[in-house]
Amino acid sequence: MLDYLLIAALLLAPIPIFVWLRERRLGARTRELRSVLDHADALEHELQECRARLREIPPLVSRLPPAISLSAHATLTAEPEVQAALHDLLQHRLWLKQFGADASLAELKAASAALVHSREKLALQLERLDEVRKELASAGGDIENTPS
Repeated sequence: MLDYLLIAALLLAPIPIFVWLRERRLGARTRELRSVLDHADALEHELQECRARLREIPPLVSRLPPAISLSAHATLTAEPEVQAALHDLLQHRLWLKQFGADASLAELKAASAALVHSREKLALQLERLDEVRKELASAGGDIENTPS
């Protein structure tokens, strides 16, 4: 009888370890999915902020002489890029809705890394946009303050 109990204990011993490993893997997937969604939300917010900053530029450009405003108009071509990025983000969200529950941990990590990379690139563009806006505001102020 003792032999049967010992054999049963040895056969059942790996089950708690298996359950723990499975729960740990599922927890990692859940955390990574949450991370992807958080990065997507942050990227969407930053893209909306970029769009708002782009819309501040035309009034600044309108105060500049034509020669200067031509180079400033090049900055405004970013609006369609922001719109395209928002569209891509929507496509990613739709993919997550459809396939996120079944996506592998590697796929979720790749999606998270891609969103982080996009956010880093956008941060650089936002910094440059702020610089351009300040330069335009300064140029507009200099023009208004020059004697006629």
